[in-house]
Amino acid sequence: MRVLVARCSIGYSGRLTTRLASGDRIIIFKDDGSVCVHGPKGFKPINYMSGPTAITEEDGLITVRRPETGETLMIEVEQVIADDAHGLEDNAVLEREGRELELHALLERAPDLIEEGLEILERERATDVGPVDFLAKDTEGRIVLVEVKRVKAVVAAVEQVVRYREHIEKDAAYAGARAIVLAPEFAPQARKLAERRNVECIVLDVAALYAGTEQDPTLF
Repeated sequence: MRVLVARCSIGYSGRLTTRLASGDRIIIFKDDGSVCVHGPKGFKPINYMSGPTAITEEDGLITVRRPETGETLMIEVEQVIADDAHGLEDNAVLEREGRELELHALLERAPDLIEEGLEILERERATDVGPVDFLAKDTEGRIVLVEVKRVKAVVAAVEQVVRYREHIEKDAAYAGARAIVLAPEFAPQARKLAERRNVECIVLDVAALYAGTEQDPTLF
């Protein structure tokens, strides 16, 4: 992993076109090709690009391209404050607790609430790009990847399940896998991206699920 602290300006071209003027930023280049740009304040990245990406660097210009979507992030470095590389290893699997863990357990026992006839093959399936909430199979025998959100699903949730699908389809046995995001509601941008990336958005009544009342999901 590379951590670059620099004064820079940033341009993005993809779902829209943006420009971020010069400022001091922390740029993290992860081993899977993901790139995150943070400012001095706040926990959310001000720019990011999910992997895999192709990165080139020449004359102070770092270009990050995501071939799958055609998105491009251009970082114009004006001053390098620190530039370090680290060999990191983390094989731990996130263990969910509380209501999210309960939600997953309830859905595992009642997969028909996701889709009628769905068969759960594996829960928390580990991949190189993170754990898939549910690896399942539909009535036609197709592999289904399900990402579950307890709160409103945003663009990041769609991008997450797309990364899982891209990774798992590297194995020919999983070619043609379906991708589903299951959440109580969806941000408009998430639905638009899901439509473009062939991701199914299924709305689940979480309160009804906890109350033991079967609620038919609504597919958009």
